[in-house]
Amino acid sequence: MTSMFRSFLALAIAVAAFGLATDVQAQSTGDAKRALKAQKLFYKEPGLIEVDVRAMRTTLMMTGYVPNEELKAKCDELAKGIRGIKDIRNRIRVREPEVSTKTDEELMAHINKRIDQDEELLREKEKGKFEVTVTDKNVVIKGKLKDWSLAGSLLSIVRDARGIETIDFTKLKY
Repeated sequence: MTSMFRSFLALAIAVAAFGLATDVQAQSTGDAKRALKAQKLFYKEPGLIEVDVRAMRTTLMMTGYVPNEELKAKCDELAKGIRGIKDIRNRIRVREPEVSTKTDEELMAHINKRIDQDEELLREKEKGKFEVTVTDKNVVIKGKLKDWSLAGSLLSIVRDARGIETIDFTKLKY
């Protein structure tokens, strides 16, 4: 009887683990899409480029830095407008922004170098699927990428170029 019980228990654990893994995968896709929507709102606002946004089910977690309390409060307002978000956790800290002496050309060179290191993005760039421009330390991304994960990778690369003030990717389809 203990052998049958152990078999049943092992089967039950395997089924539960499979169900959990499937739920986590589906949840993480939706979470990533919600986070990308939040980033679209946040990063086009001056002073919010250092805010990291993570979505977990119906919760939006914000961490990072802003230059003043007014911008910290603005993050809450922006987050309230995101469909599907019911709980907002604002862990943003206020600090003086770092001043960058990088030129637009240096920022663009950094972004292009990082894009060229990503095989999928490089292929899309060579096909003319998207365009990145930097003007007065503000980035605009236009075009059409095949999915949200590629758009997230591109956004991550652009944010990594320290010295960027805003990112507008409202004209990027994915």
